[in-house]
Amino acid sequence: MKTPLRLRMFYWLVALLVLFVALQFAIFSIIEFRAWIHHPEGRLREHLMEAVTGVGWDLAMLPLLIWVAWWISRWMIQPVRTITLAADNICAGHFEERISTGDMPDDEMRRMATTINAAFDYYHEAVERLRRFSGDASHQLRTPLAAMQSVGEVALSRDRPPEEYRQALADMLEEVRRMARVTEQLLRLARLERTEVRASFVRMDIGQVAHRTAEIYQPLCEEKRVNLRLETEEGLQVLGNGDLLVEMLANLLDNALRVTPNGGDILMKVEQESAGGVLITVADTGPGIAPELAGRVFELFGQVPGTRQTGAGLGLAIVAAIAKAHGGQVELSTLHARGAVFHVRLPLLPSMS
Repeated sequence: MKTPLRLRMFYWLVALLVLFVALQFAIFSIIEFRAWIHHPEGRLREHLMEAVTGVGWDLAMLPLLIWVAWWISRWMIQPVRTITLAADNICAGHFEERISTGDMPDDEMRRMATTINAAFDYYHEAVERLRRFSGDASHQLRTPLAAMQSVGEVALSRDRPPEEYRQALADMLEEVRRMARVTEQLLRLARLERTEVRASFVRMDIGQVAHRTAEIYQPLCEEKRVNLRLETEEGLQVLGNGDLLVEMLANLLDNALRVTPNGGDILMKVEQESAGGVLITVADTGPGIAPELAGRVFELFGQVPGTRQTGAGLGLAIVAAIAKAHGGQVELSTLHARGAVFHVRLPLLPSMS
């Protein structure tokens, strides 16, 4: 059977006490013997009895010292007990619990507890990401799966002309494509919540990213007769991933294009704020969003009532996740009477010159 850590520490402390008493007796004996050599007129037995008397007081206090050793071992092991108790509770499913470090001295034990708390935080975030992904995936995939099942059951309920079978297969294929898009977006959101995504960040000109995104959407805007206008300040540097930033702006432009009527306008503007950050504005001339709904548009699967949107409600959630991964934030301005105006704020890097 393994000996508990506290008992092992207690045994070592008692062994040190016994060793100390033995060494003290040896030192006293050597001192008394040397004194007897220099003064042989005294009796050696008397000198040694003085050493025995001194050590005797130590032996008399040994029970008290052993009790102190027991208390010290308990005090020293208390941080380990606290860490173990918190770890047991977390393993039992209480993922929000953490090791209390307020009463710990600033030593190795406290640093270890702080490191373990950080590991628990990462573990909790990973579990929450998995839980959210599972819930979101089941929520979004349930509808297309039910639609596919319904179409298949209706198609097989009786003999039909080949055209109806082809139409049923086409409907089922469209639902499969929808499931693939939703799954891809959910996986992208899950990856954006991981801190490793910042490992791919480099210095880049956010104005060039805006130009690249506008070029992608210019043909779509021309097809819908929507005027896309781009205004950028050159030389604004940010730290980020170019593909992710393009996707963020593309989702904002896609959202604006879907709600802007034919002949409308979309403005994308990149400028430096007075506070020292980068402000990206995407404004449209669509129906706008009510102020009371401004906080819901960035939620997963958030749909604005009254708009004809066919997406899964993940585009703006991805925009918010990408902005957050880059140390920024996105918000919907409610100060405009017409259309929706989105603001993305990113940290500005200092100039290299």
